Amino acid sequence: MEYPPEILAAGPQALNLYEKALPYGERWAAMVALQCPPGTKGTDRAFLEGRQNNQQLDDMPLRQAQYVSRDARKAGISITGKYYCAGIADKRGWKDPEAWVTSNDDVLRVAQKRRLHVTGSVNYDPGEAPPQRKLLSESIIKDELRKEKRKNPKAKTGELREKIIEKHAYRVKNR
Repeated sequence: MEYPPEILAAGPQALNLYEKALPYGERWAAMVALQCPPGTKGTDRAFLEGRQNNQQLDDMPLRQAQYVSRDARKAGISITGKYYCAGIADKRGWKDPEAWVTSNDDVLRVAQKRRLHVTGSVNYDPGEAPPQRKLLSESIIKDELRKEKRKNPKAKTGELREKIIEKHAYRVKNR
């Protein structure tokens, strides 16, 4: 019988427990022998594994890690115990305070606030955004203003603009 390497590395006691629990399934036996439940998707433990204490900066070249941490501090962000999640950052990148998270809840909150589609440890789909309608395109207003000014040069631009919008704009209740 071939044993998983992590069981062999855990020692003879773990190997003995593994053999006793094996009739109930290999995965169960491994959990019992290692005294460790499997990682569970969606938990903060699974999300932060290998990410706490700025471990992501340890993987960067020293100069880059110093640059990122210095810029974040200048932006007023305390990065202690936080993880920089680039997928939810805005155009400021690591200078965005909401991109430095401590849990799944932070990621979900930012994704909901910014209507971001995220998948992974946190899954959120904001759905289709409602259409944003303008009353009337600015180019149409300018064209119509030119025509009206030719007809009546003494008319005030503000009044003409209001008349054009009232005449040509999309009709909405309570406008």
